[in-house]
Amino acid sequence: MESPANKKLKVLIIANARFNGGASGGDKIYESFIRYWKDVDFDVWESKWCDYKPFALCYAHRICITIFASLFNFRSYDLVYSASDFLPDALGGVILRLKGIKWVAGFYLTAFRQNAIHYYTQKVVRKLIEWLADMVIVTNPTMYCIFPDKKKTWINGGIETKLSGITDDLKLYDAVFCGRIHPSKGIDELIEIWNKVLMKKPDAKLAVIGDGDLGIRYMKDRLWNKSVHYFGYMGDERYRIFKKSKMVLYPTPEKWEHFSMAPVEAMSCGCPMIAFNTSVNQYFCYSLGMVGCILPRSIGEFANTIVETINTGSWKKHSLEAMTWAMQFDYKKQSLRVQKDIIREIYEDTDYRSAGDGWSGALQAA
Repeated sequence: MESPANKKLKVLIIANARFNGGASGGDKIYESFIRYWKDVDFDVWESKWCDYKPFALCYAHRICITIFASLFNFRSYDLVYSASDFLPDALGGVILRLKGIKWVAGFYLTAFRQNAIHYYTQKVVRKLIEWLADMVIVTNPTMYCIFPDKKKTWINGGIETKLSGITDDLKLYDAVFCGRIHPSKGIDELIEIWNKVLMKKPDAKLAVIGDGDLGIRYMKDRLWNKSVHYFGYMGDERYRIFKKSKMVLYPTPEKWEHFSMAPVEAMSCGCPMIAFNTSVNQYFCYSLGMVGCILPRSIGEFANTIVETINTGSWKKHSLEAMTWAMQFDYKKQSLRVQKDIIREIYEDTDYRSAGDGWSGALQAA
């Protein structure tokens, strides 16, 4: 029998809600756990092969996959992590918790009413988490109030610092936007802002990285100019575009406010940010790497700040500051901190806490 000192935890990650065509912040989080957690054997459930329309039918199919796999799972796991609050992930955590496996639930975004399916199913998942989960991982400490009686930790997502850094390459783009083409990312605001920028500076160049619900065509129909470059979804190549950009735009409106890692990735490449001054931005002190923090709904001021920053070159003096601030979100550091919190909160009275070569070794290294 394996001694506690040499025992590795067996962790199951349920990510059946992940679709093809990109990686969400939650997807990148569990990938970082796999990459950086020490002394762990991982299994991952993904159903990316199940991807068809209509969406509701595909979503129901994925729920059935999760339920079946969980009910008839005969492998031994010490911990199950549900990678999101979507039913194809969370229901697996519920079933396996009822079978005696410790459950850590990911809960990264409070659903908006505009997305009815997510909004109402999240209410169900939230109750299940309150009832059964051993621990919850949320996006940031401001969400702790959602689960007052649960053990919790937080992770924002992160950046791969090996891809970051300021270069001396010629700056090809005056600004870059990276995010899902969706109202929650401020797409409509971005379109309005950049049209105003072009009225004052017709040669201003914008790079748009991302795809999503509305699609690139939605933007091209409303923002068509030869100086706007659309890249669609990009993997690590997006860092190359960041390094060739002067600043990053984060126009998420107040009603959709949330913390996003995409602009932080750009900041890690020396792009200072211009954003609306929402409460989330104030909490994370984005101002340490900003050239402008604009009052919500002030589209004209946002555009004027971009033009002024281009004309004066003031983005240069904030580049190093932006990169330094962003480096605190290194994926390795964040992932090891979460692992450390799980060890302390869930396994404080078990052999894993005292195992010299097991998770306590990871605890000391984290």
